[in-house]
Amino acid sequence: MPTIPHLDLVCVNLIKLTTKRNKSMEKNCCVEGKAMLFRRWKTLLIMKLQLIFILGFLMQSYAVVSQAQSKRLNLRFENNSLKEVLQVLETETDFSLVYKDEQLNSGERITGDFKDKLVSEVLDNVLRETGLTYTIKGRAIVLLPDDLANVLLEQRTVRGKVVDAAGQPLPGVSVLLKGTTSGVVTDFDGRFQLPEVPTEGILVFSFMGMRTQEVMVKGNDELTVVLEEDAIGVDEVVVVGYGTQKKVNVTGSVDVVSGDKLANRPASNVSLLLQGTSPNLNISLSNMGGEPGATQKWQIRGIGSLSGNSSPLILVDGVEMDVNLLDPESIESVSVLKDASASAVYGSRAAFGVVLITTKKGQKDQPVQIQYSNNLSFAVPIYVPSMLDSYSYAIAFNQARANAGLGPTFPDEQVERIKGYIDGTYSYPYDPENPPNSHWRGRWVGNANNNWTQMYYKDYAFNQKHNINMSGSTEKTQYYFTAGVFDQPGLYTWGEDSYQRYNVLANFSSKVTEWGRFDFSTKYARTNQDHPIGMVGLPRTYTWSQFINFFPTMPVYNIDGTYNNPLIPLLEEGGRIKDEKNDLWMNFGIEVEPVKGWKTNVRYNYNYEWGSSFQNPKPVPTTWANGGSGNIGESTTGARTSLSQKKYTLFSAFSSYEKKLNKHYFKGLVGYEWDKNEYNSLYGSKMDLITPEIVAIRAASGTMTLDDRLGHWTTMGIFGRLNYNYDEKYLVEFSARYDGSSRFARGSRWGFFPSFSAGYNIARENFWASLEDYVNTLKFRVSYGSLGNQNVANYLYLATIPVSLRNDYIVDDELPLYARSPRIISPDLTWETITTFDVGFDSEFLNHRLSVVFDWYERITSDMIGPSEQLPSVLGTSAPAANNAKLSTTGIELSIGWKDRISSDFSYDVKVGLSDYKTKILEYLNATGNVHSWYAGKMYGDIWGLTTDGIIQQEGEDMFDQSYYYATWGPGDIKYKDLNDDKEINPGNSTLDDHGDLSIIANTTPRYAYNISIGANWKNFDLKMFWQGIGKRDFLPSNSEYFWGLMAAPNNSTLLEGGLMMDYWRPADETNIFGPNTNSYLPKPYFSSQRNKNIQDQTRYVLNASYLRLKNLQIGYTLPEKISKKVFIQKARVYVSGENLLTFSSLPDLFEPETTVASNRREGGIDLGEIYPITQMFSFGFSLTF
Repeated sequence: MPTIPHLDLVCVNLIKLTTKRNKSMEKNCCVEGKAMLFRRWKTLLIMKLQLIFILGFLMQSYAVVSQAQSKRLNLRFENNSLKEVLQVLETETDFSLVYKDEQLNSGERITGDFKDKLVSEVLDNVLRETGLTYTIKGRAIVLLPDDLANVLLEQRTVRGKVVDAAGQPLPGVSVLLKGTTSGVVTDFDGRFQLPEVPTEGILVFSFMGMRTQEVMVKGNDELTVVLEEDAIGVDEVVVVGYGTQKKVNVTGSVDVVSGDKLANRPASNVSLLLQGTSPNLNISLSNMGGEPGATQKWQIRGIGSLSGNSSPLILVDGVEMDVNLLDPESIESVSVLKDASASAVYGSRAAFGVVLITTKKGQKDQPVQIQYSNNLSFAVPIYVPSMLDSYSYAIAFNQARANAGLGPTFPDEQVERIKGYIDGTYSYPYDPENPPNSHWRGRWVGNANNNWTQMYYKDYAFNQKHNINMSGSTEKTQYYFTAGVFDQPGLYTWGEDSYQRYNVLANFSSKVTEWGRFDFSTKYARTNQDHPIGMVGLPRTYTWSQFINFFPTMPVYNIDGTYNNPLIPLLEEGGRIKDEKNDLWMNFGIEVEPVKGWKTNVRYNYNYEWGSSFQNPKPVPTTWANGGSGNIGESTTGARTSLSQKKYTLFSAFSSYEKKLNKHYFKGLVGYEWDKNEYNSLYGSKMDLITPEIVAIRAASGTMTLDDRLGHWTTMGIFGRLNYNYDEKYLVEFSARYDGSSRFARGSRWGFFPSFSAGYNIARENFWASLEDYVNTLKFRVSYGSLGNQNVANYLYLATIPVSLRNDYIVDDELPLYARSPRIISPDLTWETITTFDVGFDSEFLNHRLSVVFDWYERITSDMIGPSEQLPSVLGTSAPAANNAKLSTTGIELSIGWKDRISSDFSYDVKVGLSDYKTKILEYLNATGNVHSWYAGKMYGDIWGLTTDGIIQQEGEDMFDQSYYYATWGPGDIKYKDLNDDKEINPGNSTLDDHGDLSIIANTTPRYAYNISIGANWKNFDLKMFWQGIGKRDFLPSNSEYFWGLMAAPNNSTLLEGGLMMDYWRPADETNIFGPNTNSYLPKPYFSSQRNKNIQDQTRYVLNASYLRLKNLQIGYTLPEKISKKVFIQKARVYVSGENLLTFSSLPDLFEPETTVASNRREGGIDLGEIYPITQMFSFGFSLTF
């Protein structure tokens, strides 16, 4: 066996094995420096833990050590060396022998015949004249010199007491013999007793909120240990560009979110977990809302560009990836780099900030650890609209028709059937004598009473997450491996939808020499989405609008049992959209440090992303109530497939050197980076499948459609950073990057972008000593820098001719290929330049319990891409883009935290974050001054509209001429204010010089975003609470039935509970069931085009979309260690958690604040209310560490 050449000190407390009979497990300890023994011990432990997982904690017995010790040996030696004898003993027994080579160089030769001898008897004989002795611990035999044996192998019981700085006892402190799992916890009086501690052993004392302390025993039997409070932040290290820095020395704007804040929450992806966690890290819903697998929109510090992408660069372990493919349980920490100084070294794609996500890794000197965690949740859709009853629909719809001078939507006979169906006196959902004669007519002639908006969604869905990870280290190697699965069924009642994610991640680091390290990591993620295709020729989101617009009068079934509502068979039988995405990362890196302080890193990262989208459109036969039939699906079966792949390569090399000379600290960094992205896709389709059983393009006989896409881009950059500080008091940082991008033409591809920051830690001054007890840290920061933005459309500088596969016209009996007018190129197009000025301070008070961080910033985007001079329309193509626009965003960020320990049992922490920003257009080419476009001086989010002067109550009431919007006006109509005193209400030319009665009536920018996080620990219980909200946001609904209810026609109208739709104007003599309503919120409805005159953008209908939401509440309990270890578990925690539990909003009850904004057309939504609902989640789970 290999020996240990540098074993100068052996301190052992080797594995003790016991039988089932005593059913107790003594603590395992390791032999320091004994590599072979450690590996065997580790192997046994891994095997044991695997069996625990597979067999459900069925305990397996180890072989009984006494059997090995009692084994009788028959050995014969003749002139053998001591080493040869020991090797034979190791072969013939189950023991491992630990020794150093120098001990065996005495030249002693051994001859002897040992018959029926115990191993101890053989050793006693062969070691008699060698000056060596031995001890047997478990399966190990350790050889030691006689003069050291008594000292090194002496073990004792160590007793003691642990107190805080005030001398108060600390119960619950973990006391662990370093390098082993042998440990105890202090009792109520802070006392402990740990047996079998070696004379030279080291005890590790750890307790939450206190600094971990190591104490050498040095032969002492009684110890008193004083633990100090952990002043978090003083020595905290944060991840920054291409390295780390002590937080106290950071001069840029950097915020850190711990991975613990994201763990064990039921939210579907990392984006939703990070929402609201850091000031001005703005994450909002996309227009897909809460659909399984939906993505979100990211911004840092608001709007950055009107033409390019304002999203931050998101790096996971130094490389860019889709953050939603990452398992949240694998995250160690998140650093948010907000200003140009902090993100400058990342260059062209980091113009609007950087999010650095660091995944977990094995820790040095960590024994093998396996952890399993899960989260099982019930997702309940919230703010799902509920329809009014059919009778209310009929009366309101008929009134809107009457206001327009038209006949009723629902005739009197049908209204009577509706009333009878509701009260049970009429049993049919439609008139059998006059049944619906198409699959759309059920809502028009039916008399059912179905709450369709509620029926389309289930009451809940069951989601689940599972994660298992293994981590550990040897003397030179650390490793972390994790695998996870997330299953999210959808909420459709008909036509199931779902999303699944599978993750594997491995991080490996090995110190191959004293001066070199090798790193390897790999990540793989696969996602699967499955949805119904929906309506033919329309996006699947169109179905959501039909959920809203199908009246409750629509029956579910025909009298013969077939479906009457065509959306049900459409969802169930109309075919599926199945998307699969695979993402594989391979990251290699080396770090060499030939001279202390000089580190050089070389990294190569390769990403291969591939995926497919499959559709199988099908006919959907429908049976009409009158016996007829139709088809709501495709005309025939078919297959559509698209394949895509992306190859991304990143190479970086950087070298840094740091040196401290007395109180002067220097660190320099230089580096080079190159990356390349290549992507392509292929799309094909064919209809008329030979058999619906085989869905494939080649199994169809129709006309083939084939198309592809391809593209690429590359960047190259040289960067550097220089840090200097004097006594951590005066801090300076300079960084710069020289970047090139293929997105621009030759001659315009390169840009130089420098940045500078400085800090003054006044609390380090000598004169601050008298204040140090109250103000522990006070650091002022200032930074200024520029970055280039290359996140604009590709190939703008190249002349291209758009080619299409099919024209709309038949030429020579065929549909030929055709080309459109070529685009005019922009040969001088170059970087958008983003400069940021930031001032702020970091402070801590009252023994680091209170912390305050503040930033004010101004970010200016210059040379922003905008339109060039307007060209004559006869040219036939659009004008080229140019670098001629400019905008400015200013904002603040404030974070206040408090943490305290009330007693040894109870501690808590509170953190509040507040941020705000405003964006102003400084330059933009707008020759006409159109107020509905961008122009210099416009605030981002401004909306121009009319000023409401109330609702007309009497015929002939005094009012200005409003004929621009409609010829006739009367009671119940809106009255507008004349702002320009011309006695007419109109928008003028809608220009800055002539905007008539228009004015700025709202700004939709979200203001005063805030968050509140609360944590508490009491004994073994823990609590986490997270609130998030928006303090101010103007919301002006688009012209949608989801707000107005009754629009210009019945088929795009609805009536929903919790909205304001029924609060429309009705005359004082109204006799219908709703009665008069002259003091209404909404104007009189019309089922005609004159409806538009009353729903112009106006001040009356500007709503406040601010809200406060309890995003997460989690309560956990950690099983006492003395109990968990009885079942071989180091730590066991169970918890319950809730997501989106409470919402406070001034919007009408119908409107969920986030999906309302995300679905509004002004914010890029499909249409107000046409969005997948978000969910309220109730979850439970447990985490086990072995």
